[in-house]
Amino acid sequence: WYPRGSGGSKECVQGSDYSPTFPSQGWTYETETACCKAWSLLCGLKDVKWYPKESNGKQKCVEGNDYQWSFVASGWLYATEQKCCNGMNLDCSPPPKKWYPTVVAGEKACIFGEDVPASLALQFDSKGECCAAYPLACPTTTTTTTRPAVTAPPCTPMGGKGCHWWPKVVSLDEGIKCIYSSNWPIEAADH
Repeated sequence: WYPRGSGGSKECVQGSDYSPTFPSQGWTYETETACCKAWSLLCGLKDVKWYPKESNGKQKCVEGNDYQWSFVASGWLYATEQKCCNGMNLDCSPPPKKWYPTVVAGEKACIFGEDVPASLALQFDSKGECCAAYPLACPTTTTTTTRPAVTAPPCTPMGGKGCHWWPKVVSLDEGIKCIYSSNWPIEAADH
């Protein structure tokens, strides 16, 4: 642990990205508490608040307590998302609603909502477009069709993700194919 920043924006951080002179000056510490006491800084548990954070090159308001301690003194912590958006002059209007394929209560379905997948290939302007791309998500009859069992190909879990079937846009000519692997995009985790 070591102090980083200057003046009111100083905080104790964990890591090794400090000046080579810090150890000889006694400015590295075993714990966050020791660092904070030495520099008279606020430390410990932070309240859950709304605060500005950069994501994909764009500022947005997020809720949590993973903010820098300097945010406490800067006035960049807010009780609600709307107050954060107003205070930081950000457009926090909800994303447009779209049709997209998902699984609801164990059944495939095309639904309309704001929680759309990031991939534009999985976003549709109408239910008809979604159903045309994912016919199994929109059954038209109640008859049961027996399908042959599909055996999953070999797969090795990687990066802390298990093996699952997921849709992948292969190309404009080949369209979307179901892939069984652990290399699925993180936004597919909820589907």
